[in-house]
Amino acid sequence: MENVKQIKESRKAYDEMDQFTNEEFLQIFLQNQIGMEQLTETIEQFWKVVPDLSLFSLLYNSEKKMIFPGVPEVNRQFLAAVELGRRIELAPQKIIGEIFGSRQIGEKLICVQRGYRQERLTLLCLNTKNKIIFQKVIFKGSLNSATVHPREIFFEALRVGTNKIMVTHNHPSGEINPSEQDIKFTKRLKECGILMGIEVLDHIITGSDNYYSFAEQHLI
Repeated sequence: MENVKQIKESRKAYDEMDQFTNEEFLQIFLQNQIGMEQLTETIEQFWKVVPDLSLFSLLYNSEKKMIFPGVPEVNRQFLAAVELGRRIELAPQKIIGEIFGSRQIGEKLICVQRGYRQERLTLLCLNTKNKIIFQKVIFKGSLNSATVHPREIFFEALRVGTNKIMVTHNHPSGEINPSEQDIKFTKRLKECGILMGIEVLDHIITGSDNYYSFAEQHLI
């Protein structure tokens, strides 16, 4: 059996955990709980009780408590980890806000972004009911420019699993008219969204007391 340390090093530790086998996960979980000389025997015992992971949920509680016989503390930690994973999987998405239109979100963003001394480009990810489920500042720039590539935006959108996004950034000068760079960036963002199947609903620029919506101007 390959040493756990070697497994971690060969797979760049936790950066590639999705590539770990079930056997490797068990080794990593058990490495600090029991001695290496018992590792093989303990894992073999696990597969006797749980020959297929899909059958785990069908086990009686009495059977689950005997997955690692003789080491009750390991058993408790394992069952706690399984339960935590189940709760994470079932946890509902947090709703940050709801969007009814560009005017509503634009007026709200004026208050939020007013006073920023640097340009900040923020991504808003929406669900199918136009509720905001994720937001993140993608870029902070100088007072004069905020240069960002669409890939950073769509990387986050794909990670979240959304098919609708909005982006917004502020103009510290207070002026809301889009620059030529803003227009080119918005067009590029829209084109990338079409290719990736992610709808870009709007790009909103905020100033000191007003906002500019590309959607309201029919430019997106």
